[in-house]
Amino acid sequence: MGLFLFASLLEIGGGYLIWKVLRDHKGKIFGLVGALILFSYGIIMTLQPANFGKVYATYGGIFVVSSIVWGYWIDKKKPDRFEIIGSIIVLVGVAVMFYFPR
Repeated sequence: MGLFLFASLLEIGGGYLIWKVLRDHKGKIFGLVGALILFSYGIIMTLQPANFGKVYATYGGIFVVSSIVWGYWIDKKKPDRFEIIGSIIVLVGVAVMFYFPR
């Protein structure tokens, strides 16, 4: 779970910096740092012990929830009830995919 959370921080943070370059015309250094952070995200995801498809499906759910939290803390956008309900549904799906025995 720690690797998933760290990976989401890297992916969202790197994407955010590139967003700032393209949307807010920040300096090229923001873009370079964002690209390096996104590259680091790709490496972190390879450290997961499960197979690729299972890891990325599960990570997708963690990413959704992390994005909502990022929006709240960084962009100061309070999630509405549908974002919260959707996040709960996604987390239940993650639990089913990753933790239920086969």
